Amino acid sequence: MQDVQKTILSQYACSPTINALIAAWNQAFDPSAWINDWYDKIWNLDTAQGYGLDVWGRIVGVERVLKLTADSVLGFHEAEDLTEEGFNTAPWYSGTATTGNYRLSDDGFRQLIYAKALANITDCSVTSLNAILMTLFAGQGDAWVQDNGGMSLTYCFSFIPSAVQISLIQNAGVLPRPAGVHLTYSIKGQS
Repeated sequence: MQDVQKTILSQYACSPTINALIAAWNQAFDPSAWINDWYDKIWNLDTAQGYGLDVWGRIVGVERVLKLTADSVLGFHEAEDLTEEGFNTAPWYSGTATTGNYRLSDDGFRQLIYAKALANITDCSVTSLNAILMTLFAGQGDAWVQDNGGMSLTYCFSFIPSAVQISLIQNAGVLPRPAGVHLTYSIKGQS
């Protein structure tokens, strides 16, 4: 505490025993270091780690463990799924997709938390959807929303998303689906 004397009732203010006990406790249990650690590891999303990020994930509604689609399947240009590939590169779809669990690192989970927080407050305009994409895929290539007219949007990527990114795009609920709008996904101008 900054000023221990303010915490002592006036009738005990001159008691050497009480003053010595409180002074010793104040030195032994200085909470300022604990408060700074709590702020850095839990409250401040930019520096939070482990448990702190798990708390933030519960607040915004995302989990650290993602369910990934492990296999790519044969698809066509009209397909709306990012796991479809062309002829001679993937097997036919067997009716069930195999999945696996993937635990995001702290940095990946922090990025997901920021994107989901933006998705929670978005107005679903093209501008705000692009802001979510820029947050989620910062430094990986261009990602944008294309308004196709007729109540349809396409999430476009200039890079090939990894299996984790595909799970974020299609399964994590981070990219909003505006009410009544048909969504598709596309990889354009691969780099």
